[in-house]
Amino acid sequence: MKNFGLAGIFFLIIISQPSAQVFISSPSFPSAETEALGGPHAALANGIQTLFQNPAGFKASEPELAVSELTFGASGPIFDILNLIFQSSDPLTEMVNSGILNGINAGMDIVGPIYFGYVGEGLGFGFFMKTGLSLQNSAPLVIKASVAEDLLLIGGYSFRVFLEKTETHLLDIGISLKGAFRGETVIEKSFLELFSLSFGTDLIMAEPFDFTSSIGFDLGFRYQWSDVLAVGLVAEDLYSPALISSYGSLQNFISGTTPTTERAIIPLSLNIGVLWSPRLGYLDRYISDFKVLLDYEDILDFVVAPSTATNPILHLGIGTELTLLEILDLRAGFYQGLFSAGFGVDLTWFSLQMAMYGREASTDPGLNPQFNLRVGLEFSY
Repeated sequence: MKNFGLAGIFFLIIISQPSAQVFISSPSFPSAETEALGGPHAALANGIQTLFQNPAGFKASEPELAVSELTFGASGPIFDILNLIFQSSDPLTEMVNSGILNGINAGMDIVGPIYFGYVGEGLGFGFFMKTGLSLQNSAPLVIKASVAEDLLLIGGYSFRVFLEKTETHLLDIGISLKGAFRGETVIEKSFLELFSLSFGTDLIMAEPFDFTSSIGFDLGFRYQWSDVLAVGLVAEDLYSPALISSYGSLQNFISGTTPTTERAIIPLSLNIGVLWSPRLGYLDRYISDFKVLLDYEDILDFVVAPSTATNPILHLGIGTELTLLEILDLRAGFYQGLFSAGFGVDLTWFSLQMAMYGREASTDPGLNPQFNLRVGLEFSY
């Protein structure tokens, strides 16, 4: 009866998500490891990244303490833009004349250097920071630039249920509470206005500024059979209300001017995943670990948030990882209809991670694919 009661409460939370609501996206702190593996995986318990995937994995994960991280990410023709900025005497004119700004959807971000957390023995917590810049051609001959800063505080706990006397069948249940803050300035100008702009801190201070705060929690389950198979189910943002405070300018925010406010919600994302880690026999002396992952995320998006629902193919994630001599990780994946690949070098106190991957910027596969690169230096033990 208790199981039916919990299932009933869970179902009521799902259907009670208001349909006529302002939806905002959940804060993300991408890593090169996750992106190379074809996105997040609900059954994977892999240290600090478990904080962003499934709180039930806190129990199964090897203990890891992250001290700092510096991960750089770029999407779209960001390197072509940087090349024009550094090599041209008049980069703005070059960008307009070359047509690189027409239909552009590019961005870059830095995760860290504030990146502190711990996962292990059923406990998980952390404090993270990300700075991002994005460029979009929002309308014909109009460019929109967004500069944002994200902060995330998260903490949770998981416990284990033995389904039999032996440790062959294990069930972990976890919950995490998180609070997020986001400050964002959006600058939207026509191509002609760009030439009359004076670039600098004064420009950012004079543009509209939004401050978004949210609080919510995740609930996760993870079943494990021996060391071979695991199945994960996680309800991300089971209930995550948010408040958007809009200011006429960043200067108004700093001076404490009363903003206009709007309530919003981060829609629930129900994700399920499977992990298979076969025994390799005599190859174990060379291959430390091998795993294959299959996930389907945001199962109920057409019910919870139909206005932002996407093609089912974009919800599918496949990944594989091969660890050689406990030092070199080779990864490949398939996510949102696009391939990904990368590697990691673990040098005990710090590791180097790299990923090249594609992401779909539209609601259907193949309409607006983007090339992405992510390189990270992680300090943990």
